[in-house]
Amino acid sequence: MSKKAKRRWLQLFGFLTGLLFGYFRAQQIQSLFPVLGISVGIGYFLLSKTASDKDKDLDDIAWFIPLQMIMYFIIGGALSSSIVLAIELYTN
Repeated sequence: MSKKAKRRWLQLFGFLTGLLFGYFRAQQIQSLFPVLGISVGIGYFLLSKTASDKDKDLDDIAWFIPLQMIMYFIIGGALSSSIVLAIELYTN
């Protein structure tokens, strides 16, 4: 399996995990978004400083894939928890 395919599978895993957490724990995941979002933002900021080096590839940076998994977790959780909370709001 190539590095790109492995990275895509791990991103999908993060996204699906976020979808599940957002569906079953919508209120809790909404409270986690600020902390996760700030940490991912700082991570990408540091990554941009590290990735500007021409000799390094993004796949060579050890914490790049976990950072992407957290980002996809946030996306999946935001989608499902927003839908669940909107449905609860309109049905009550």
